[in-house]
Amino acid sequence: MLDASIAGIVWHWWLCSGVFALLRRVYRWFRNAWMHSFVRRLLVHESVIQRWYEACLIARIVRGVLGGIAKALGRAFRWFGRINAGSVNERVWRRVCGGSFVLRFEALFGVFVAAMFLCPHDYWNNSYGLLGAVGLLALYLCVCGARGKTPLDPAALGLPMLLFALACFASLGFTRDFSDSRRILLLFLAAFLLCYTAAAAVSDRKSLMTVLGFLYAAVLLTACYAVIQRILGVAVSRSFTDLQANRGVPGRVFATLDNPNNYAEFLVMTTPLAAVWAVSNKGKLGTLPLSPFLCCGLALPMLAMIMTYSRSGWVSIIVAFAVLFWYGDKRWIPLICLAGVLAVPFLPQSILTRLGSMVSGEDSSSRFRLYIWQGIFLLLLDHGVTGIGLGPGSFAIVYKNYARSKATIGVPHSHMLWTEMLVETGILGLVTSLWMFLGILRRSAAGAANAGPGVRRLALTACLGALEGISLTFFVEYVWFYPRDLFAFFLVCGFAIGLLRAPEDAFREAPEGRI
Repeated sequence: MLDASIAGIVWHWWLCSGVFALLRRVYRWFRNAWMHSFVRRLLVHESVIQRWYEACLIARIVRGVLGGIAKALGRAFRWFGRINAGSVNERVWRRVCGGSFVLRFEALFGVFVAAMFLCPHDYWNNSYGLLGAVGLLALYLCVCGARGKTPLDPAALGLPMLLFALACFASLGFTRDFSDSRRILLLFLAAFLLCYTAAAAVSDRKSLMTVLGFLYAAVLLTACYAVIQRILGVAVSRSFTDLQANRGVPGRVFATLDNPNNYAEFLVMTTPLAAVWAVSNKGKLGTLPLSPFLCCGLALPMLAMIMTYSRSGWVSIIVAFAVLFWYGDKRWIPLICLAGVLAVPFLPQSILTRLGSMVSGEDSSSRFRLYIWQGIFLLLLDHGVTGIGLGPGSFAIVYKNYARSKATIGVPHSHMLWTEMLVETGILGLVTSLWMFLGILRRSAAGAANAGPGVRRLALTACLGALEGISLTFFVEYVWFYPRDLFAFFLVCGFAIGLLRAPEDAFREAPEGRI
């Protein structure tokens, strides 16, 4: 039936065309050159530094502490079971410790992640993230103790993340606003804990699909909320849109987050993983496979992304899904590019206006960033080595002494992640954060390339795509300024690390059951 359809005929024509044959020859030439290149061998080679770090004294101490806590909790659970032997309490306790929903870590982890992103901004408190991260760590150790498992080695997060954490802590010595820097440091601590628990939560196919299912729900429900916002109407804000250069552009949706840019960044980092769950789901709706319906549901977050009118978000999510197709079926990429070009004349005028503002030079937000960066350059000449401390409080105190006349008000940060790391944490923070990010990218790319077909490869590719996509936004926004986007970034890093650590056999397909 598909072969006889218009889409099937077009697809068959494309595969038999001379253009496709030429592109395939060019691709194979570059692929062969890449497969035998020194750069590839350098990138896919296992890190000697990582092996040394996992064997060093600090890593062994931290590993021993977590393992000791888990064993102590395990002894406490067994003691409780013995003193209640033969009672109803014992049966309930054995059921809880044996793997029920109450102590099914990946399910509770997924519930927290979904709730964190579904909570409306006006009701969100950053302390929820810290309390949740600490609670998830405690829950994970309880689960390990109850089931006699060894906790995930914290050294799996990598030496660069440890050094970056130390750089954040060291920046307290140079801060101008200690209380605010301490607050931001606690948020980074929560992000590191979420990264660790995310890596621990995706140890096999079942746990991965559970976590991604909750993430899919969060993405879909926030998108529904964004659509409702559009229907009810969103006021056009001068804070988010240059009204002169973007005439006709409606109010930008933001769903449950603080502003449209934050929401777009969230979608860039989470939608690829939600797509993996939709594609890989083996459940059935009656006699019909569920996956096509779930894939259709992804149209909602894509529509929500359009309605954010975030230019960097549009480019970033295109890159994220381009990576997915590159590792999946490359043959679709030229067709998708052609369809995108052909669709341009049919786009609404508001989208064309927004796209045109990227290159027109008339958008005040673009010029505003240039004025900010001029002041930041002067600031870095004096404070680039040590940094000025974490947080907007310290930034506000120091930046006003270097601000240009056209960028003195409404500047909470430098509008670029890497310059912000240099401003706040100095050279040490910039180098370690770059090392951390590029290291996870390298390991994810190598893992995706070497993984066999299946959900593990798809999920690694989604993590890689999300990180590569959001890396473009890093150059025009300080993505980590909004805590829930900070948490989303480190969750994606945690998923990538967990997928890389887990054995591939644990991700073999199994029936997902019926819905």
